[in-house]
Amino acid sequence: MSNKVHFRWLTEFEKQIHYRKHIILYGNIHDEFMWRDERQTTYKIIDTFLQEQGFDLIVRYNQISGFSYLSNSMREKFNALVQEQTIEHHSHPNGATTNENQTPSPPATSANPMTPPPRSNPGVNVRQTSNIRILPEVAFGNLRMALSQDTTSVAAVVDTVDMLTSDSSQYSAEERNLLMLLKNCTFEAAILTEGKLAGLRNTLILVASDLGRVPQWVYQDNPLVELVQVSPLNKDERRQFALRSIRPRENFSGFYEGDKISIQRPHPNASSQLEILAEELAELTEGFHTVDLEALRTTSLREKIPLKEKQVRKIVDFYKFGRRDDPWEQIKPERIASAREELSRSVIGQPRAVEAVTSMLSSARIGLSLSGGQLGTQPKGIFFFVGPTGVGKTELAKALARLLFGDERSLIRFDMSEYAQEHAAEKLTGAPPGFVGFEAGGQLTNRVLEQPYSILLFDEIEKATPKVMDKFLQILSDGRLTDGKGQTVYFNQTVIIFTSNIGASDLTNNHTGETIRSGIMESVSEGNIPDYSEIESHFDTEVRWYFSNYIGRTELLGRLGDNIVVFDLLRSEFVTAIGKKFLQQYIEITKEKYKLTIEFQPSILEVLSTRMKEKRNLMLGGRRIKSLLETLVEKPLNSWIFQNFPDTTLLANQTLLVELDENELIKVEKR
Repeated sequence: MSNKVHFRWLTEFEKQIHYRKHIILYGNIHDEFMWRDERQTTYKIIDTFLQEQGFDLIVRYNQISGFSYLSNSMREKFNALVQEQTIEHHSHPNGATTNENQTPSPPATSANPMTPPPRSNPGVNVRQTSNIRILPEVAFGNLRMALSQDTTSVAAVVDTVDMLTSDSSQYSAEERNLLMLLKNCTFEAAILTEGKLAGLRNTLILVASDLGRVPQWVYQDNPLVELVQVSPLNKDERRQFALRSIRPRENFSGFYEGDKISIQRPHPNASSQLEILAEELAELTEGFHTVDLEALRTTSLREKIPLKEKQVRKIVDFYKFGRRDDPWEQIKPERIASAREELSRSVIGQPRAVEAVTSMLSSARIGLSLSGGQLGTQPKGIFFFVGPTGVGKTELAKALARLLFGDERSLIRFDMSEYAQEHAAEKLTGAPPGFVGFEAGGQLTNRVLEQPYSILLFDEIEKATPKVMDKFLQILSDGRLTDGKGQTVYFNQTVIIFTSNIGASDLTNNHTGETIRSGIMESVSEGNIPDYSEIESHFDTEVRWYFSNYIGRTELLGRLGDNIVVFDLLRSEFVTAIGKKFLQQYIEITKEKYKLTIEFQPSILEVLSTRMKEKRNLMLGGRRIKSLLETLVEKPLNSWIFQNFPDTTLLANQTLLVELDENELIKVEKR
């Protein structure tokens, strides 16, 4: 990088100093940044910058280490300045009063400078600590005196000011007094009357990783204090890191086989191989800190994984999930080719939904998208399944899990009725530090950390508090969440499925009972059976109205895009097929367990079809088919077997013909 400032926070930092403001610097303060061709800490950048601005005295206070300085001369200058101000304040009764405990910091007994890093930029001075712990009230009193004089330019940095209080909303008198001392510093800091920085103000810089722990009264309505956020690395900063880290250089190894990566551009308007890889790496590492980017490099070396165009995601995913091979790309093409048929056997009468899921499988297998050429940070698939109850929404999610992973254990289901209360939204990601249950983490984030390759099913999403929806915005956009413990959880190897019955039943006012929006199932139960295009239009309209007008989450619709999949009604022609599926499952179980052959007669499906035309049964869909068969066939047949074959070993090689009579009672004959 050139010597030009590239960080928004540093640009803002410089601006506020020239505006005569004090600064609360907060956020990503413990990260490192690629500045002037080297990795630099936030503090190192601040030291170099303040030195270049021409401050005579730059002092930093830490509650553990005490005061530290860029040089011995600054240490001596600070001690002399505080002593001078102490004498002056005591000799002028009308001046600012001081506490007897506000004594100057003791002179250093020894200086132990660290070996400076090999570089040519101005930040060659390394801080020297006093090695003497100084109580905050004494230290802040000293800073107050140093800042209040107007001849020596002073920049004072107070480290981890967010740790001065145990709770920003409830603090002791001692904690309040410490903060008041700092606030008084901001009011009493002098405008410089001489020297290079004449006209500027002596500057206090308070550094906090968590602004929420700093009481608002310290800075709110204080015109002399400005907040400056140190944001996570943006894409350009990550790209610059990659450009300087991919290839080896003197005393630096780079990525594995980085020396084979070309820096030559094929023609002036084209990017070099190095630039292409740096762009890919920057695209796929949103939310990464510098230490994470450096860990990618060491991972590449340790595991001997080279960076290759269109395959950068492999090393990023290895770092995130610990798997070298992408299981999605291991799905055999013939498996995907047969997916439509296999899913249709599990979920009968829903060709539109099956087609949507099958298309997702193809995209996940190929791994290409319109955004950046790769499916990198977003989930593999996002679906919003909506339709009447009992038509196969949850069953399709289960069938997809069986298809992809061989069983349903990869399906992680959340019943969203458990998240109806506002405070319940925190259960997904975990309570923040200091709150009950913080150490347990989040229910969602924990499960994805344990099982990153999974299908996430959020059942009946409309039953959750709208605050839960806000959690999903970041997942759908960025493919990641940070839990209450600060761990980043990635969702780019998951499929996310929401299910909903929005638009099926009437939506009513909870207080008055008045109908707000009419559902479709009441009309269907009266015999008005619309075709699929009408069903699709109705549910699509109701979902969009619900999110836009009812709960005010229009932005979530934008994330869902065209992935709202409307399930059809359970039409009469599919009742028999679904009934056959359940009966076949019973036949297979009895054959496997007892070597018993069951032959179900047509009368069972005839009775089932008749019963499913009843209004109350039609409203329940496929669930009612299963419960009817349990009542009409399963339970009576199990009772018959128990009574007639107490010794179940005698069932082997038997054949039973089962039917229902005119009274819907079971009849069993041995053949």
